[in-house]
Amino acid sequence: MQPIRLAASVYYTLPPIVWALLAAISFGTLTNQQFRTPDNVMNILEQSATLAFLAIGQAFVIAGGLIDLSVGQLVGLVTVIAAMSFEAFPGWGAAVIGGCLVFGAAIGLINGELINRLKMPPLILTFGTLSVLQGCIFMLTDRSVGTTIPAIDFLAHGRVLGIPASTLLVLIVAVVAFYALQRSVFGWHLLAMGNNASSSRKAGLSIRGLTRAAYAISGLCAAIAALVLTGRLGTGFPNAGSGLELDAIVAVVLGGTPLKGGRVNVIAIVCAVLFLGTINNLLNLYQVPAFTQILIKGVIVILAILSDRPRWATSAG
Repeated sequence: MQPIRLAASVYYTLPPIVWALLAAISFGTLTNQQFRTPDNVMNILEQSATLAFLAIGQAFVIAGGLIDLSVGQLVGLVTVIAAMSFEAFPGWGAAVIGGCLVFGAAIGLINGELINRLKMPPLILTFGTLSVLQGCIFMLTDRSVGTTIPAIDFLAHGRVLGIPASTLLVLIVAVVAFYALQRSVFGWHLLAMGNNASSSRKAGLSIRGLTRAAYAISGLCAAIAALVLTGRLGTGFPNAGSGLELDAIVAVVLGGTPLKGGRVNVIAIVCAVLFLGTINNLLNLYQVPAFTQILIKGVIVILAILSDRPRWATSAG
């Protein structure tokens, strides 16, 4: 009986997305020979890195009961600016990278400050920011521009002890996010705001400061994702970030974070990113049409939201 109890304990302890990831990997391993090759595994890890950074950044926002729809177009804008700057200033790579990171955080900070001052719903305001950023992209260019530098190429395609450099960076960012969200006073305050912003304000928490910080972190993570994506593409592509904001939200929801906030699991979110990357890889290997893939993603997010509704109802009661 002891092994059965232990197995049951493990089953109920691990988040559901971990079992979904293991099921997807098992299915791919058993049904497709190409899926289980080392090169394909590395390919999944590299392709998942961009979404992982975005999802981790989005986790800070959603955990606080907010949302950020602008990160996809922010990725596109930073990708274009970075590639153009690398080409125009070939000897200033470090400065360009630093400038892109500051720019991403600044856009996030502006989002947070506008939400604080205008009292607008985050969904509406960040959708407006999405449109503004998209307009800025196409004011700069309507085609692929610029180039990359060796450091960015290594970040996107390099290996460290056989592990993709981008994957190692994801692990570092995930560890920092884990301690920031789940083991720090800042994270506890952010989760408290997600549970009940009004009560948190009465308790003396700085809702304005938490909102600014969450969006600044989201913007910073979007800039990191953009630099990795620039290295993968080798150029600045205007539509590079289109739709990524929705993929990031899907990953956060699949990771067990409700859209109303108040709860977060960074490890589960990373597993959700890998699950989505595995599903995308399998769909490509089986040559499933692109529009059908979009349909499947939509079904996945609907099921994820529906599966979390009983827990919402319990917490509300």
